[in-house]
Amino acid sequence: MGSKEIFEAASKSILLKDPYVKKIWNLINDKTLFNKSPDYLKALRKSLLREALDFFSRRSEYYQQTFEKLNINPKNADFTDLAKLAVPADMLRGEGHKQFLIRDVEQGGEYFTSSGTTGKTPVKIYRSPLDLAIMIKANTDLFEYVYGDVLEQGKGIALFMAAPELRYKLSFVAFVDLTLDNKNIPLLYGMNLVRNKDGTTDWQRLELNKENVVKFLKSREEPKLFFTAPAGVYLMADKFDKMNFLKKLIYRIATTAPPVNLGKGGVIVTGGGTKGFTNLPSYDKIVELSRKYFKAKNKAGEEHPAPFMDVLGMTETLTALIDRFGVMNKIPHPLSHVFLLKPSTFELIEDDEGQEGVLGIFNPFTTSWLELFYPGDFMKAHSSNRYYGKEYTYVRRFTPEEGWELQRACGGTLEEMMR
Repeated sequence: MGSKEIFEAASKSILLKDPYVKKIWNLINDKTLFNKSPDYLKALRKSLLREALDFFSRRSEYYQQTFEKLNINPKNADFTDLAKLAVPADMLRGEGHKQFLIRDVEQGGEYFTSSGTTGKTPVKIYRSPLDLAIMIKANTDLFEYVYGDVLEQGKGIALFMAAPELRYKLSFVAFVDLTLDNKNIPLLYGMNLVRNKDGTTDWQRLELNKENVVKFLKSREEPKLFFTAPAGVYLMADKFDKMNFLKKLIYRIATTAPPVNLGKGGVIVTGGGTKGFTNLPSYDKIVELSRKYFKAKNKAGEEHPAPFMDVLGMTETLTALIDRFGVMNKIPHPLSHVFLLKPSTFELIEDDEGQEGVLGIFNPFTTSWLELFYPGDFMKAHSSNRYYGKEYTYVRRFTPEEGWELQRACGGTLEEMMR
Protein backbone atom coordinates (compact mmCIF):
# COMPACT_ATOMS: atom_id res chain seq x y z
CA MET A 1 0.00 0.00 0.00
CA GLY A 2 1.03 3.57 -0.60
CA SER A 3 0.51 6.37 1.90
CA LYS A 4 -2.78 7.49 0.34
CA GLU A 5 -4.25 3.98 0.53
CA ILE A 6 -3.06 3.66 4.13
CA PHE A 7 -4.66 6.93 5.25
CA GLU A 8 -7.85 6.05 3.40
CA ALA A 9 -8.02 2.63 5.09
CA ALA A 10 -7.20 4.19 8.47
CA SER A 11 -10.03 6.72 8.11
CA LYS A 12 -12.45 3.79 7.85
CA SER A 13 -11.16 2.02 10.96
CA ILE A 14 -13.92 0.92 13.32
CA LEU A 15 -11.52 1.58 16.20
CA LEU A 16 -11.85 5.32 15.61
CA LYS A 17 -15.30 5.02 17.18
CA ASP A 18 -13.60 4.14 20.47
CA PRO A 19 -13.11 7.36 22.52
CA TYR A 20 -9.54 6.42 23.43
CA VAL A 21 -8.45 5.72 19.85
CA LYS A 22 -10.18 8.88 18.64
CA LYS A 23 -8.25 10.82 21.28
CA ILE A 24 -4.99 9.22 20.17
CA TRP A 25 -5.69 10.03 16.53
CA ASN A 26 -6.34 13.68 17.38
CA LEU A 27 -3.19 13.90 19.51
CA ILE A 28 -0.95 12.30 16.90
CA ASN A 29 -2.10 14.96 14.43
CA ASP A 30 -1.31 17.79 16.87
CA LYS A 31 2.12 19.26 16.04
CA THR A 32 1.83 21.73 18.94
CA LEU A 33 2.90 18.83 21.19
CA PHE A 34 6.48 19.73 20.27
CA ASN A 35 5.95 23.13 21.92
CA LYS A 36 4.58 21.78 25.20
CA SER A 37 6.58 21.63 28.42
CA PRO A 38 8.19 18.39 29.64
CA ASP A 39 5.94 18.38 32.72
CA TYR A 40 2.80 18.77 30.61
CA LEU A 41 3.83 15.93 28.29
CA LYS A 42 4.83 13.63 31.16
CA ALA A 43 1.43 14.15 32.80
CA LEU A 44 -0.25 13.52 29.44
CA ARG A 45 1.67 10.27 28.97
CA LYS A 46 0.68 9.11 32.45
CA SER A 47 -2.97 9.78 31.63
CA LEU A 48 -2.57 7.93 28.32
CA LEU A 49 -0.97 5.00 30.13
CA ARG A 50 -4.07 4.55 32.27
CA GLU A 51 -6.42 4.98 29.31
CA ALA A 52 -4.34 2.59 27.21
CA LEU A 53 -4.45 -0.14 29.86
CA ASP A 54 -8.21 0.30 30.12
CA PHE A 55 -8.53 0.11 26.31
CA PHE A 56 -6.52 -3.11 26.05
CA SER A 57 -8.21 -4.74 29.03
CA ARG A 58 -11.55 -4.15 27.28
CA ARG A 59 -10.35 -5.66 24.02
CA SER A 60 -8.09 -8.52 25.10
CA GLU A 61 -8.56 -11.33 27.60
CA TYR A 62 -4.79 -11.73 27.68
CA TYR A 63 -4.27 -8.20 29.00
CA GLN A 64 -7.24 -8.40 31.33
CA GLN A 65 -5.80 -11.52 32.96
CA THR A 66 -2.27 -10.09 32.99
CA PHE A 67 -3.34 -6.92 34.80
CA GLU A 68 -5.24 -8.98 37.37
CA LYS A 69 -2.26 -11.28 37.99
CA LEU A 70 0.06 -8.31 38.47
CA ASN A 71 -2.47 -6.46 40.60
CA ILE A 72 -2.48 -3.49 38.22
CA ASN A 73 -5.58 -1.33 38.13
CA PRO A 74 -5.70 0.73 34.90
CA LYS A 75 -7.43 3.58 36.74
CA ASN A 76 -4.43 4.28 39.00
CA ALA A 77 -1.54 2.74 37.05
CA ASP A 78 1.79 4.54 37.20
CA PHE A 79 5.09 4.51 35.33
CA THR A 80 6.51 2.03 37.84
CA ASP A 81 4.07 -0.51 36.39
CA LEU A 82 5.83 -0.30 33.04
CA ALA A 83 8.68 -2.43 34.35
CA LYS A 84 6.21 -5.18 35.31
CA LEU A 85 4.44 -5.16 31.94
CA ALA A 86 7.33 -4.66 29.51
CA VAL A 87 8.22 -7.76 27.49
CA PRO A 88 11.63 -8.58 25.99
CA ALA A 89 11.79 -8.41 22.21
CA ASP A 90 12.68 -12.12 22.17
CA MET A 91 9.04 -12.87 23.02
CA LEU A 92 8.04 -11.34 19.68
CA ARG A 93 9.95 -13.76 17.49
CA GLY A 94 8.07 -15.86 14.97
CA GLU A 95 4.39 -15.96 15.84
CA GLY A 96 5.00 -14.67 19.37
CA HIS A 97 3.40 -11.34 18.60
CA LYS A 98 -0.02 -12.91 17.98
CA GLN A 99 -0.79 -13.40 21.68
CA PHE A 100 -0.48 -9.67 22.25
CA LEU A 101 -2.88 -8.57 19.49
CA ILE A 102 -6.36 -7.37 20.47
CA ARG A 103 -9.49 -9.33 19.59
CA ASP A 104 -10.65 -8.73 16.04
CA VAL A 105 -7.49 -6.84 15.17
CA GLU A 106 -8.11 -5.05 11.89
CA GLN A 107 -6.74 -6.81 8.85
CA GLY A 108 -5.27 -5.40 5.67
CA GLY A 109 -2.07 -4.15 7.28
CA GLU A 110 1.56 -5.20 6.89
CA TYR A 111 4.15 -7.36 8.67
CA PHE A 112 7.69 -6.24 9.42
CA THR A 113 10.54 -8.46 10.57
CA SER A 114 14.02 -8.14 12.00
CA SER A 115 17.07 -9.19 10.03
CA GLY A 116 17.41 -12.70 11.46
CA THR A 117 21.18 -12.26 11.65
CA THR A 118 21.36 -14.05 15.03
CA GLY A 119 20.28 -17.33 13.47
CA LYS A 120 17.11 -17.25 15.53
CA THR A 121 13.61 -16.82 14.17
CA PRO A 122 13.20 -13.10 13.35
CA VAL A 123 10.97 -10.77 15.34
CA LYS A 124 7.73 -10.36 13.40
CA ILE A 125 5.31 -7.50 14.04
CA TYR A 126 1.90 -6.83 12.52
CA ARG A 127 0.82 -3.25 11.78
CA SER A 128 -2.82 -2.49 11.03
CA PRO A 129 -3.67 0.26 8.51
CA LEU A 130 -4.46 2.61 11.41
CA ASP A 131 -1.11 1.87 13.06
CA LEU A 132 0.66 2.45 9.74
CA ALA A 133 -1.03 5.84 9.36
CA ILE A 134 -0.01 6.75 12.90
CA MET A 135 3.54 5.56 12.13
CA ILE A 136 3.78 7.88 9.13
CA LYS A 137 2.38 10.91 10.92
CA ALA A 138 4.29 10.51 14.20
CA ASN A 139 7.67 9.79 12.62
CA THR A 140 7.29 12.56 10.05
CA ASP A 141 6.59 15.15 12.75
CA LEU A 142 9.51 13.91 14.87
CA PHE A 143 11.83 13.86 11.84
CA GLU A 144 10.90 17.42 10.88
CA TYR A 145 11.48 18.62 14.45
CA VAL A 146 14.99 17.17 14.55
CA TYR A 147 15.63 18.18 10.93
CA GLY A 148 14.67 21.73 11.87
CA ASP A 149 12.34 22.37 8.96
CA VAL A 150 9.31 21.03 7.11
CA LEU A 151 9.69 18.68 4.16
CA GLU A 152 7.83 20.58 1.47
CA GLN A 153 5.40 18.79 -0.81
CA GLY A 154 7.01 17.67 -4.06
CA LYS A 155 10.31 19.41 -3.33
CA GLY A 156 13.63 17.55 -3.41
CA ILE A 157 14.86 14.04 -4.13
CA ALA A 158 15.98 11.17 -1.92
CA LEU A 159 18.32 8.20 -2.22
CA PHE A 160 18.05 5.20 0.10
CA MET A 161 20.90 2.70 0.09
CA ALA A 162 18.52 -0.23 0.28
CA ALA A 163 16.53 -2.35 -2.15
CA PRO A 164 12.81 -1.64 -2.81
CA GLU A 165 11.89 -5.15 -1.62
CA LEU A 166 13.01 -4.17 1.89
CA ARG A 167 10.15 -1.66 2.03
CA TYR A 168 7.97 -4.65 2.94
CA LYS A 169 10.43 -6.15 5.43
CA LEU A 170 12.12 -3.41 7.49
CA SER A 171 9.97 -0.87 9.27
CA PHE A 172 12.67 1.83 8.95
CA VAL A 173 12.65 1.47 5.17
CA ALA A 174 8.84 1.51 5.20
CA PHE A 175 8.74 4.68 7.28
CA VAL A 176 11.10 6.50 4.91
CA ASP A 177 9.31 5.24 1.80
CA LEU A 178 5.81 6.08 3.06
CA THR A 179 6.80 9.45 4.51
CA LEU A 180 8.37 10.56 1.24
CA ASP A 181 5.43 9.15 -0.71
CA ASN A 182 3.09 11.19 1.50
CA LYS A 183 5.24 14.27 0.80
CA ASN A 184 5.37 13.48 -2.93
CA ILE A 185 9.19 13.47 -2.83
CA PRO A 186 10.78 11.03 -5.34
CA LEU A 187 12.73 8.19 -3.70
CA LEU A 188 15.47 6.29 -5.51
CA TYR A 189 16.71 2.97 -4.15
CA GLY A 190 20.47 2.61 -4.39
CA MET A 191 20.56 -1.18 -4.31
CA ASN A 192 19.01 -4.16 -6.08
CA LEU A 193 18.03 -7.45 -4.50
CA VAL A 194 19.34 -10.17 -6.81
CA ARG A 195 17.37 -13.34 -6.07
CA ASN A 196 19.65 -15.71 -8.00
CA LYS A 197 22.79 -14.44 -6.29
CA ASP A 198 24.54 -16.73 -3.81
CA GLY A 199 23.83 -16.02 -0.17
CA THR A 200 21.66 -17.17 2.68
CA THR A 201 20.09 -13.81 3.54
CA ASP A 202 18.69 -10.85 1.62
CA TRP A 203 21.64 -8.77 2.85
CA GLN A 204 24.03 -11.06 0.95
CA ARG A 205 22.05 -10.70 -2.27
CA LEU A 206 22.27 -6.94 -2.57
CA GLU A 207 24.07 -5.20 -5.39
CA LEU A 208 24.64 -1.52 -6.09
CA ASN A 209 22.14 0.16 -8.41
CA LYS A 210 24.66 2.43 -10.13
CA GLU A 211 22.02 4.03 -12.36
CA ASN A 212 19.99 5.32 -9.41
CA VAL A 213 23.07 6.48 -7.48
CA VAL A 214 24.33 8.46 -10.47
CA LYS A 215 20.83 9.86 -11.08
CA PHE A 216 20.77 11.13 -7.49
CA LEU A 217 24.27 12.61 -7.73
CA LYS A 218 23.51 14.43 -10.99
CA SER A 219 20.07 15.68 -9.97
CA ARG A 220 19.66 19.42 -9.50
CA GLU A 221 16.67 18.98 -7.21
CA GLU A 222 17.09 20.23 -3.67
CA PRO A 223 17.11 19.33 -0.93
CA LYS A 224 18.81 16.00 -1.47
CA LEU A 225 18.03 13.51 1.29
CA PHE A 226 20.53 10.64 1.60
CA PHE A 227 19.35 7.66 3.69
CA THR A 228 21.95 5.01 4.46
CA ALA A 229 23.69 2.94 7.08
CA PRO A 230 26.73 4.76 8.50
CA ALA A 231 28.83 2.28 6.54
CA GLY A 232 27.23 3.46 3.30
CA VAL A 233 28.24 7.11 3.62
CA TYR A 234 31.61 6.16 5.09
CA LEU A 235 32.52 3.79 2.25
CA MET A 236 31.53 6.40 -0.33
CA ALA A 237 33.56 9.14 1.40
CA ASP A 238 36.50 6.77 1.90
CA LYS A 239 36.42 5.92 -1.82
CA PHE A 240 36.57 9.62 -2.71
CA ASP A 241 39.37 10.14 -0.18
CA LYS A 242 41.54 7.46 -1.79
CA MET A 243 41.06 8.62 -5.40
CA ASN A 244 43.93 10.38 -7.10
CA PHE A 245 43.33 13.66 -8.93
CA LEU A 246 42.73 12.01 -12.32
CA LYS A 247 40.19 9.51 -10.95
CA LYS A 248 38.36 12.28 -9.12
CA LEU A 249 38.23 14.32 -12.31
CA ILE A 250 36.87 11.41 -14.36
CA TYR A 251 34.32 10.54 -11.66
CA ARG A 252 33.26 14.16 -11.40
CA ILE A 253 32.71 14.44 -15.16
CA ALA A 254 30.54 11.30 -15.06
CA THR A 255 28.56 11.98 -11.87
CA THR A 256 29.26 15.62 -10.80
CA ALA A 257 30.84 14.23 -7.61
CA PRO A 258 32.95 14.60 -5.56
CA PRO A 259 31.82 16.61 -3.78
CA VAL A 260 28.23 15.45 -3.44
CA ASN A 261 26.13 18.61 -3.45
CA LEU A 262 23.08 18.05 -1.26
CA GLY A 263 21.78 21.57 -1.90
CA LYS A 264 19.64 23.77 0.33
CA GLY A 265 18.29 21.74 3.23
CA GLY A 266 20.24 18.64 2.21
CA VAL A 267 20.83 16.05 4.93
CA ILE A 268 22.38 12.64 5.52
CA VAL A 269 20.20 10.29 7.55
CA THR A 270 21.82 7.16 8.97
CA GLY A 271 20.14 4.18 10.56
CA GLY A 272 21.05 2.83 13.95
CA GLY A 273 24.57 4.19 14.46
CA THR A 274 27.72 2.10 14.06
CA LYS A 275 26.70 -1.23 15.55
CA GLY A 276 26.95 -3.78 12.76
CA PHE A 277 30.21 -3.19 10.96
CA THR A 278 33.31 -4.31 12.85
CA ASN A 279 35.88 -2.22 10.96
CA LEU A 280 33.92 1.02 10.98
CA PRO A 281 35.34 4.15 12.66
CA SER A 282 33.39 5.90 15.39
CA TYR A 283 30.39 7.91 14.27
CA ASP A 284 32.11 11.27 14.81
CA LYS A 285 34.99 10.14 12.58
CA ILE A 286 32.52 9.08 9.88
CA VAL A 287 30.92 12.52 10.02
CA GLU A 288 34.31 14.25 9.91
CA LEU A 289 35.46 12.34 6.81
CA SER A 290 32.10 12.53 5.05
CA ARG A 291 31.80 16.30 5.45
CA LYS A 292 34.89 16.66 3.25
CA TYR A 293 32.92 15.25 0.31
CA PHE A 294 29.25 15.92 1.13
CA LYS A 295 28.28 19.58 0.98
CA ALA A 296 25.02 21.25 1.98
CA LYS A 297 23.53 24.72 2.27
CA ASN A 298 21.07 26.27 4.68
CA LYS A 299 17.81 27.77 3.43
CA ALA A 300 19.55 31.09 2.85
CA GLY A 301 21.89 29.40 0.39
CA GLU A 302 24.94 29.59 2.65
CA GLU A 303 27.20 26.53 2.78
CA HIS A 304 27.34 24.82 6.16
CA PRO A 305 28.57 21.42 7.43
CA ALA A 306 26.38 18.68 5.99
CA PRO A 307 23.79 17.81 8.66
CA PHE A 308 23.80 14.24 9.97
CA MET A 309 20.76 12.66 11.59
CA ASP A 310 20.74 9.17 13.08
CA VAL A 311 17.58 7.10 13.52
CA LEU A 312 17.32 4.41 16.19
CA GLY A 313 14.30 2.37 15.18
CA MET A 314 13.35 -1.17 16.06
CA THR A 315 11.05 -3.62 14.36
CA GLU A 316 9.02 -3.64 17.56
CA THR A 317 8.40 0.11 17.84
CA LEU A 318 6.06 2.31 15.84
CA THR A 319 8.25 5.39 16.30
CA ALA A 320 11.99 5.94 16.34
CA LEU A 321 14.41 7.93 18.47
CA ILE A 322 16.23 10.48 16.31
CA ASP A 323 19.25 12.72 16.87
CA ARG A 324 21.06 15.43 14.95
CA PHE A 325 24.82 15.33 15.23
CA GLY A 326 26.20 18.22 17.26
CA VAL A 327 22.74 19.66 17.92
CA MET A 328 20.76 17.17 19.97
CA ASN A 329 21.02 13.59 21.16
CA LYS A 330 18.34 10.99 20.53
CA ILE A 331 14.88 12.19 21.37
CA PRO A 332 11.52 10.37 21.31
CA HIS A 333 8.14 11.49 20.02
CA PRO A 334 6.32 13.61 22.66
CA LEU A 335 3.76 10.82 23.28
CA SER A 336 6.30 7.99 23.37
CA HIS A 337 7.39 7.15 26.91
CA VAL A 338 11.02 6.10 27.12
CA PHE A 339 12.33 4.72 30.40
CA LEU A 340 15.44 3.00 31.74
CA LEU A 341 15.60 -0.22 33.76
CA LYS A 342 18.24 -1.47 36.17
CA PRO A 343 20.15 -4.21 34.32
CA SER A 344 20.42 -6.41 37.41
CA THR A 345 16.78 -6.34 38.54
CA PHE A 346 14.87 -4.80 35.60
CA GLU A 347 13.25 -2.37 37.99
CA LEU A 348 12.48 1.16 36.85
CA ILE A 349 15.20 3.78 37.36
CA GLU A 350 12.93 6.58 38.55
CA ASP A 351 15.56 9.33 38.61
CA ASP A 352 17.60 8.51 35.52
CA GLU A 353 19.51 11.79 35.15
CA GLY A 354 23.01 10.81 34.04
CA GLN A 355 22.14 7.16 34.56
CA GLU A 356 22.81 4.28 32.21
CA GLY A 357 20.17 1.57 31.94
CA VAL A 358 18.26 -0.87 29.78
CA LEU A 359 16.09 1.01 27.28
CA GLY A 360 12.34 0.49 27.58
CA ILE A 361 9.68 1.94 25.28
CA PHE A 362 5.95 2.43 25.72
CA ASN A 363 3.94 3.81 22.81
CA PRO A 364 0.33 4.57 23.87
CA PHE A 365 -0.65 5.37 20.27
CA THR A 366 -0.24 1.82 18.94
CA THR A 367 -3.73 0.34 18.68
CA SER A 368 -3.17 -3.33 17.78
CA TRP A 369 -1.17 -4.33 20.87
CA LEU A 370 0.22 -2.84 24.05
CA GLU A 371 3.53 -1.69 22.61
CA LEU A 372 5.58 -1.91 25.77
CA PHE A 373 8.91 -3.71 25.50
CA TYR A 374 12.68 -3.57 25.89
CA PRO A 375 14.85 -4.40 22.88
CA GLY A 376 18.16 -5.09 24.65
CA ASP A 377 19.91 -1.72 24.33
CA PHE A 378 21.75 0.29 26.98
CA MET A 379 21.09 4.04 26.85
CA LYS A 380 22.16 6.98 29.00
CA ALA A 381 19.80 9.84 29.88
CA HIS A 382 20.63 13.49 30.42
CA SER A 383 18.49 16.57 30.97
CA SER A 384 17.53 18.77 28.04
CA ASN A 385 15.75 22.08 27.57
CA ARG A 386 13.71 20.69 24.69
CA TYR A 387 10.10 19.54 24.82
CA TYR A 388 10.89 16.09 26.23
CA GLY A 389 13.12 17.31 29.06
CA LYS A 390 15.58 14.50 28.33
CA GLU A 391 17.79 13.28 25.56
CA TYR A 392 19.45 9.88 25.25
CA THR A 393 22.81 8.63 24.08
CA TYR A 394 23.37 5.11 22.86
CA VAL A 395 25.76 3.00 24.93
CA ARG A 396 25.73 -0.58 23.66
CA ARG A 397 23.74 -3.75 23.05
CA PHE A 398 23.25 -6.51 25.60
CA THR A 399 25.82 -9.27 25.22
CA PRO A 400 25.11 -13.02 24.91
CA GLU A 401 26.71 -13.39 28.35
CA GLU A 402 23.98 -11.12 29.71
CA GLY A 403 21.39 -13.42 28.19
CA TRP A 404 20.74 -11.55 24.98
CA GLU A 405 21.52 -12.38 21.39
CA LEU A 406 22.95 -9.45 19.42
CA GLN A 407 19.95 -8.84 17.22
CA ARG A 408 20.33 -5.43 15.67
CA ALA A 409 17.74 -2.71 15.76
CA CYS A 410 15.85 -2.09 12.53
CA GLY A 411 18.05 0.80 11.46
CA GLY A 412 21.18 -1.09 12.47
CA THR A 413 20.41 -4.01 10.20
CA LEU A 414 21.23 -1.73 7.28
CA GLU A 415 24.87 -2.30 8.22
CA GLU A 416 24.43 -5.90 7.09
CA MET A 417 23.94 -4.65 3.54
CA MET A 418 27.36 -3.03 3.51
CA ARG A 419 29.45 -6.06 4.41
